[in-house]
Amino acid sequence: MNTLRTLSQLKYHPAALAILVVTLLLNAAFVWYLDAQRTSRQQLTSAQMAQSFINQLQLRFERNITAAYAIAAGINQSNQVDFTVYASQLLNYYPDILAISLAPDGIIRQVYPPETNEALLGFDMFAHPEQSREAVQAKAAGKLQVNGPFALLQGGHGVVARLPLFDGGKDAFWGFINVTLLLDPILDSLHQDYFADRRIHYRLWRNGTEQPQKTIRQHQNLTTPQQQFSIAMPDTSWQLAISYQPSWQERLPFWLELLFGLLSSLLLYGFTLLYLQLRRQHLLLSQQVAEKTSELQQTLQRYRSFIQASNTGGWEYDHNRHFLKCSQEYFSMLGRKRQHYDQSGQENLTATWLDLLHPDDVTPASQAFIHYLQQANGMYENQFRMRHQDGHWVWILSRGRTLLDHDGNPTAITVGTHIDISAQKQTEMKLRLLEQLFEQSSEGMLVTDPNHTIVLINKAFTTISGYSSAEAVGQTPKLLSSGKHNKDFYQAMQQAIQRHGNWQGEIWNRRKNGELYPEWLSISQIKDAKGQLSHYVALFSDISNYKQDQEKLNLLAHFDSLTQLPNRTLLIDRTEQAIQRAKRIGQQIAMLFIDLDRFKKINDALGHEVGDEVLVQAAKRLQAMTRSQDTLSRLSSDEFILLLPDTNQEAAGRLAKRILESMQSPYQFAKEPLSISASIGIAIYPNDGDNFFELNKHADIAMFKAKEDGRNKYCFFTAGMQSQFNRQLQLENALRHAIEHNQLQLVYQPQFCLHHKKLSGFEALLRWQHPELGFISPAEFIPVAEHSGLMIQLGEWVLQHAIQQQKRWYQQGYSGLVMAINLSPVQFRQPELLTIISAQLELAKLPPHCIELEITESAMVEDAEQAIKTVDAIRHKGISIAIDDFGTGYSSLSYLKRFQLNKLKIDQSFVRELLENHEDRAIVTAIIRMAQSLGLKTIAEGVETAEHQGWLQQLGCDEIQGYHYGRPMSAAEASQFIIKHLSDR
Repeated sequence: MNTLRTLSQLKYHPAALAILVVTLLLNAAFVWYLDAQRTSRQQLTSAQMAQSFINQLQLRFERNITAAYAIAAGINQSNQVDFTVYASQLLNYYPDILAISLAPDGIIRQVYPPETNEALLGFDMFAHPEQSREAVQAKAAGKLQVNGPFALLQGGHGVVARLPLFDGGKDAFWGFINVTLLLDPILDSLHQDYFADRRIHYRLWRNGTEQPQKTIRQHQNLTTPQQQFSIAMPDTSWQLAISYQPSWQERLPFWLELLFGLLSSLLLYGFTLLYLQLRRQHLLLSQQVAEKTSELQQTLQRYRSFIQASNTGGWEYDHNRHFLKCSQEYFSMLGRKRQHYDQSGQENLTATWLDLLHPDDVTPASQAFIHYLQQANGMYENQFRMRHQDGHWVWILSRGRTLLDHDGNPTAITVGTHIDISAQKQTEMKLRLLEQLFEQSSEGMLVTDPNHTIVLINKAFTTISGYSSAEAVGQTPKLLSSGKHNKDFYQAMQQAIQRHGNWQGEIWNRRKNGELYPEWLSISQIKDAKGQLSHYVALFSDISNYKQDQEKLNLLAHFDSLTQLPNRTLLIDRTEQAIQRAKRIGQQIAMLFIDLDRFKKINDALGHEVGDEVLVQAAKRLQAMTRSQDTLSRLSSDEFILLLPDTNQEAAGRLAKRILESMQSPYQFAKEPLSISASIGIAIYPNDGDNFFELNKHADIAMFKAKEDGRNKYCFFTAGMQSQFNRQLQLENALRHAIEHNQLQLVYQPQFCLHHKKLSGFEALLRWQHPELGFISPAEFIPVAEHSGLMIQLGEWVLQHAIQQQKRWYQQGYSGLVMAINLSPVQFRQPELLTIISAQLELAKLPPHCIELEITESAMVEDAEQAIKTVDAIRHKGISIAIDDFGTGYSSLSYLKRFQLNKLKIDQSFVRELLENHEDRAIVTAIIRMAQSLGLKTIAEGVETAEHQGWLQQLGCDEIQGYHYGRPMSAAEASQFIIKHLSDR
């Protein structure tokens, strides 16, 4: 009875109800899953039957309506006998056809079989209200269409396949060939084959766009179709919807499964209630045992807590046996366990005490203990460190007393306690550190009471302010007031302290000697344990040096350290200010971009000290020509910017002219005077820009234009310069890409030896066909390469590819050919030039005499001494050297004597007018005679006619090059040229 009563009480237990609900849901889900699987299989079977029904229906329709094509192909439309005979033969193959008829102009004139279809004769399809629309559509479509279903004149429902016929064209309509099918026998047959006895309800209908849907056949009441299929008919479609209706026998498993799930859930629910009842009884028993146990443990713990709360470990020492008996707390404060140490009464003083002492405390602690034992009188007290189990040291306060007997004499037993005083020791250490920090801090400190009376200061306070402790204590901080701050400043400070508990900021104070000084001050509130204000603490530091350093940094941040001129940052700021003023009052502003010409050579040749002195003197000259409202700035190494407010183009030009004249005056140095020129670019606000960056960019562009025009000039910015600059920038980026991606190519112009009448070599010429910009002339991109620093890389590319091509010709047996390669002045001045050339020759396994280097006159005379060394090294390597464009530059006999050259190349500007211009002929003659006298060969470029060749040969020229002998050509064309001109020699 008790069990049943308990179960009755537990029947609404949340866990039991949850299990009941979960099992019911799981069983329901499983039953639903099984039912869904059965339904899915039933639907799959129904779908297969429906698809077979559709396939057979389409097959029978397609088979029967093809009779219309057979009639159209096999009969004579004007011979009734033939139609009847042919139709009768066809009906043997088409048992589903009810009638075949001919309808000229849409009126049925012939029909077969006539016995059952007499009613069709004379039937006008275009006039019939039900069939006229579809007849018109069939005629318009011009192809076979299936019309219907509709009620047939012969009786029953059917469809008509109409095939329109035309005489000689689609516009000459003749009539229809009609094939009539009776639907009921066909559908009954298919229903019997696929849907009978399968509990499948269905509906078959025809879709209509212009007409409403027509139901063809409906079996049972189809309310909610489960599946729908489309049946394709010529120019229309039929729809079939089916729904499977299971019998009660088929639904029986579902209800049985559902019942089984319900029973299993209830059974599990009952088991759960029984388990809960047993568990409750177990818990009641456990609770009773726990209560009794807890009472005993609480009593025991209460006694232990008395000992632990005192943070005390007890010990007892037997003098005679040297045995130390210790409590558990003695070891616990050291992170150790009592059972690990011998407590059996044997000698253990060393193991339980001495071995655990700090090495520095072993001697003093043991001596103090021995001294007490010898006296055995009074209280024993000592402090020492003992090792904790985890390795750190614990400070111990050890106290003890020797027991006395009844007579008051000391016994052999001393008892005592150990107390962990590590926290106290750490507090003492922190106090000492804070005291030292307070006294030794480099920041001044003062402490006041809530009434702002100074109660304590440190040494740094005295050092900074000059006031001693005796002078400051008892005073208020007003003692230091500088008078530079008003009452509002101090009120705001006090409000911040009250609101946030602290304040910090910069303040001016006064020393004892009256000197004012800036300090960084921080004030904080100190509150007691009750949260009440007890003191204020102020920390301050003298920031006089910081202020001075800040001024120096500000100077460095806005001024050039060498010339003391404003730097770029300050220049930008002043430019924007000047522009704002100019906008308001409608003034113009001029910006002059001044660049010292060839300044790098001064640094390289004379050293940076001389270069710096030149910059300083140049800055002084420029400053002497500026007004108070002007700004002169050093932008970079040798670049200066002069900003001129309220200055128009005419005034800027006059000043630029004066600057150029001033810059040309020799600079005085200890050794000798030094002359240097400048190039100036000028941009005018607002025409050339409305901000610093546009004006600076445009002035820079104009300066480069002045350098291109020969240096020592000034130039105003124009829109054309911007276009030219953009073009150069575009070419620079494209050229960099072209070098990296091998988009350049070499062409080769043949050179002809006039003495031997044969090909002597080629000159390698660089060409660039950009995929978007098209052909770019070397005259345009070579200067871009020189100015952008790409000339070295570009020259190495030419060297590599020209030598590799010469290698191929050399390996083919044309060892007498020489490849002429042009060197730019930048390449010629390159220290590693010979190393690069040698490496390329070594890589190609090519003899040095197979190449010839062409160098311009200007490159050789710019630094003659270095050029002589370079030429000698190249000649020593076995490489020939030719002077390119000879006659257009210096053409000095003195440097021809000094340089060990091989050949002079006469510039084409003299050769082109050789026949007509007497002066050019005289120059060419003089060059050839001079070369012959010096033992040098000559080659003339620009030879375009046989007359030119004849004259040059007559004058004694050694070689020629030009369109008369051969245009520049690709490597493949040059190879064919070699074969053509050297194969027979």
